[in-house]
Amino acid sequence: MKSEYIKYVMYFLLAVLLVIFVQMYFPNPINWNRNFNTNSKDPYGLYVFNEELPQLLPNQNLTKTALTPYEFLLESEQISAAQTTFLMVEGNQFIDHSSVEKLLEQVKNGADLIIAAESFYQGRKAFLDTLNIHSHEIKTNNLHFVSSQTPNKDTLVLKDTYSTIFTVIDAEKHQVIAKMNNNPVFLSSKFGKGTIYICSTPILLTNYYLLNEDENTASFAENFTSFLKKKNVIWFDQNHQSNELANNESIFKVILKNKSWRFGWYTLVCGLILFLIFYGKRKQRIVPIIEPVKNTTVEYIETVGNLYFQENDHTQLLQKKIQHALYFIRTEWNISTQTINQEFKEKLKQKSMAADSDINQFVTFIQQFNLSYKYTQNHLIQFTKLLEKLNIHYGKSRNEPK
Repeated sequence: MKSEYIKYVMYFLLAVLLVIFVQMYFPNPINWNRNFNTNSKDPYGLYVFNEELPQLLPNQNLTKTALTPYEFLLESEQISAAQTTFLMVEGNQFIDHSSVEKLLEQVKNGADLIIAAESFYQGRKAFLDTLNIHSHEIKTNNLHFVSSQTPNKDTLVLKDTYSTIFTVIDAEKHQVIAKMNNNPVFLSSKFGKGTIYICSTPILLTNYYLLNEDENTASFAENFTSFLKKKNVIWFDQNHQSNELANNESIFKVILKNKSWRFGWYTLVCGLILFLIFYGKRKQRIVPIIEPVKNTTVEYIETVGNLYFQENDHTQLLQKKIQHALYFIRTEWNISTQTINQEFKEKLKQKSMAADSDINQFVTFIQQFNLSYKYTQNHLIQFTKLLEKLNIHYGKSRNEPK
């Protein structure tokens, strides 16, 4: 058995080594998922934009935080709204209602808010509703700037077919910055003392478009950052690593963030599960079938009943029936049987709802019972019928309905 155990361990170790070899010497396929991760060098990550943004804002203070806007503003109460721009570049990150209210309050007091997101649902839709802007989905991929504030007005051709555009109810309250086939995708709206910028093309800030020299799509980032005008820029980045979230980091988070480690961890867990299944099956003992204890109460009663019937000892049977009847009266009806008197009769009548004659007959029979007298079967039948009239059913369980 020990040699078989060693054999399974060797097979498992060989499998792990094979997985490690494949991961190390075979190139990983390109991940084309739109992750908008500032730490990702995949085509649709924001690594280049994250690295270049400080150089694009040399005279401004750039602060990055992984906290939600509500948490950050709660901790930073001394922020000057008039000198602050809030930046959110995200894919499908959820923003809570409290954060929406905090940001709108800051914009009312003079801050700017720039939101670049692919879709505007859940919390982000609250910004559109506040500004009376609606989003729609179409298929288009040609973008051009129309605002006089942008330095570059070249038409940009996107590799991807984009789908989110905006429509506004009151055009005078909004300024269109960029369009896709004459459909607004980047616009600004005054709100209180500040301005809210809404953009549906964050994909143009990803690594692929910033490094694509053939199409000159990097000019979008230049135009985009030109609206980060104020002294302080606060970027809400859920992937930013700092001591703000240090307490939430664990060994499993570190393993799951790295693709190779994550794959190795899954292989280890699956291997251990398979080992337990096959090895445990060989080790498992046969569980014996234990028959439940048979209830022989009925047989016992039949045996005792036959014994008394064959002996014709009606006196003993009557004595036991009287004892059981009195026990029933004490336990079920809570009537004391120590003294059989008039008070006993009255309580018995209240509980049994029987006639006075039946109660008197029952009491008289008990008082005159004599073990030395030889009773007949007729006495036994008469007393049994008398118990039925008094509703004394001592053979039934308390939980059984009477």
